[in-house]
Amino acid sequence: MKQPKKLIMLIIPCCAAVALLVCFFLIVLPYLKMAPTRKLLRESEYNCVFLSMFPVSTFDKEDFSYFRADDALIVEELVPNARAMKSYLKDVTLSGNKMQRIYLGVDPTKITAEQILEFQAAFPDAVFEILPTYRRLSDWMKDPDWENTYAAYLDMVQKLVGKEKLSIYSFFAQEWLIADDDNYLDGTLLTQRIAHILYIYADIDHRCDFRPENVTFFFTEFHSLLKESIWNGFSFPDLSSWEIIMLGDSVIGNYSEHDSIPELVASFSGAKTYNCGWGGASAATRDSDSCGSNMVKAFLSGDLSTIPNDVQAYAGMKAFWNASSVGEKQLFVLHFGLNDYFQAVPLDNPKDPKDVTTYCGALRSMIEMIQAARPDAKILLIAPNPVLLFHYGKDPLSDEGAPLADYADAVLSLGESYGIPVLNDYEVLHPDTAYYYLSGDVHPNEYGRYKIAKALIYRISDAFE
Repeated sequence: MKQPKKLIMLIIPCCAAVALLVCFFLIVLPYLKMAPTRKLLRESEYNCVFLSMFPVSTFDKEDFSYFRADDALIVEELVPNARAMKSYLKDVTLSGNKMQRIYLGVDPTKITAEQILEFQAAFPDAVFEILPTYRRLSDWMKDPDWENTYAAYLDMVQKLVGKEKLSIYSFFAQEWLIADDDNYLDGTLLTQRIAHILYIYADIDHRCDFRPENVTFFFTEFHSLLKESIWNGFSFPDLSSWEIIMLGDSVIGNYSEHDSIPELVASFSGAKTYNCGWGGASAATRDSDSCGSNMVKAFLSGDLSTIPNDVQAYAGMKAFWNASSVGEKQLFVLHFGLNDYFQAVPLDNPKDPKDVTTYCGALRSMIEMIQAARPDAKILLIAPNPVLLFHYGKDPLSDEGAPLADYADAVLSLGESYGIPVLNDYEVLHPDTAYYYLSGDVHPNEYGRYKIAKALIYRISDAFE
């Protein structure tokens, strides 16, 4: 009988030691790791705090100050779970600071809408801004339980949308962000430029807020993206043998960084692109040099004397003429129409089809100049995107002008008559959904430019490959 007693006497201390180790790693160690952050929250002065379950170090404190006059404390230590989030928010209350806004970066698989509402109840005067983690599309594609993860996001949004003093944002569901790895530094840590854009959209441009009327729109699009990508993969056609010259208006020329339409086309397809857009340019000839015919002449001749050297068109044309090599195949993309509509340019002149003071006449002139100078090159036309101004572009702006849809239809007709493919941006962004894809009333935002670039890559591949 003595042996079992000795064995028990040995087992009891071992079990106690294991229990102490478990307690240390599950309770004490996490508490010790949280201590510096809890001290920071209790002792700092701020009226806005950003606590997150994913990295937010690239969000700029100056943005909070400049756009909202918030003295923000951005906590870089990751919040591991809902219990830790609750502890941190308790420290916020203990700080004595009066909170104007509380930003929470949340993982819907680790925290529930009910817990967030419980947190909110402790701060009745503060506005809560909820950013669910924007996982990369590639991470969604690796998730064997993606349907349940998706359901957790949907459940959270459905329970929080429309709550007073609470906004929840749709960034995690937007393809332009999650499908482009260049938007991230590592994992879910955004580049500083993209973090800045998301802050602007969260606090200034509320088209990314979930509202009861748009939940179905965003989640239907999001689920379709996930399902298609997981079942069939996510990739773009290879256009690396193409050299693409994009001549157009501000939709092309007002953007020159990675998320411009030409740069996105280059990034995703491998094509060599030249951004020759000019803000304010119309197809039709006006008093200004910023018209399509002048731009095409300058590009084809290499004489850029009529193009101001501070516009993107000059930079794009100069880059082309300075290039040491050319692509196997050359494509001219013509994107004009918005300024023709805004200036009430006549669609056509029945007596003179080549009248460059009309929209169609100017496009005919550009097409034929390119065909004469570069007979081996291809041409693709882009019809103008919808706008929110003038009753969604339904109003003709003079007796000579026409509704915006008529300018888009004119491009389709010209494409058919010349045997030239057309990308119809009027349908890509579509008047019924354009609100979500525009920044302001006219120009496509990052989401809209991504959709146009993606559609353009596939249109080029379908038409010429």
